[in-house]
Amino acid sequence: MSSRPSFAQRFALLAAQRSPFCLGIDPSRDLLARWGLPDTVQGLGDFCERLADAVGPRVAVVKPQSAFFERHGPGGLQVLQRLLVRFKQEGALTLLDVKRGDIGSTMDAYAEALFGAGSPYDVDAATFTAYLGLGALAKTVERARAHGACAFVVVRSSNPEGVGLQSAMDAEGRTVAQALADGIRAFNTQAGPDALPVGAVMGATLPESDRAVVERLGGALLLTPGIGSQGAGFGDLPRLFSGRERQVIPTAARSVLEAGPAAASLRKALEEHVEPSRRFHDAGA
Repeated sequence: MSSRPSFAQRFALLAAQRSPFCLGIDPSRDLLARWGLPDTVQGLGDFCERLADAVGPRVAVVKPQSAFFERHGPGGLQVLQRLLVRFKQEGALTLLDVKRGDIGSTMDAYAEALFGAGSPYDVDAATFTAYLGLGALAKTVERARAHGACAFVVVRSSNPEGVGLQSAMDAEGRTVAQALADGIRAFNTQAGPDALPVGAVMGATLPESDRAVVERLGGALLLTPGIGSQGAGFGDLPRLFSGRERQVIPTAARSVLEAGPAAASLRKALEEHVEPSRRFHDAGA
């Protein structure tokens, strides 16, 4: 068992103290240019320092997208490590968006890199895919639970390319998304009500028909990207998640980050996401 509270317990506390909003951190080439920064490791580092200075104490969860750091090579990954440490120091939870998915010792190695005080990243949560089978993530889930972390599995993404696969039917007549939801619920039931080591990624732009998938997930935390620049608004959340408000982690990136680099503008944009996310969360009281 973990010596620290579970991710779900820590998220509940921070959601009450700050808000449930999760800030995506996607420092693309275009965003760095918008901030007047070079597309280099130094520019990436300056971006991260300015962002943390501006919003660090105000945000509950941050979700760096690993690809935007990996594209700068080893130096970019060092910036990512520093960013994770900095936001932890500011009291935020760190959720690394890497969408790993493999089998056997390879999957074990990914989990060792992500979770635990001896790991290079020691994140509070990370994203995963289950195309090779949800069972292939079992040891990853065990390691996440042992370190008070959470593994968020992509269940229903909002990109049109994913619809065919996620809606395909299995031998029992369930869609792939429904089968994943059932498996996640089983993992969490086995772990106990306070642990919830597996969460689900459910796009905020999904149609109301996906409400049936949400219901099958039980008490799992729900990471909901797509708010802001991707087209969804906070007013769309009740369509899929009413009755599950305390489980939802509303997520946006560009609609906040593009307000920079001025710290005051970043804080204003963040607050425009924090307040409605807090109201939605409180509706579940």
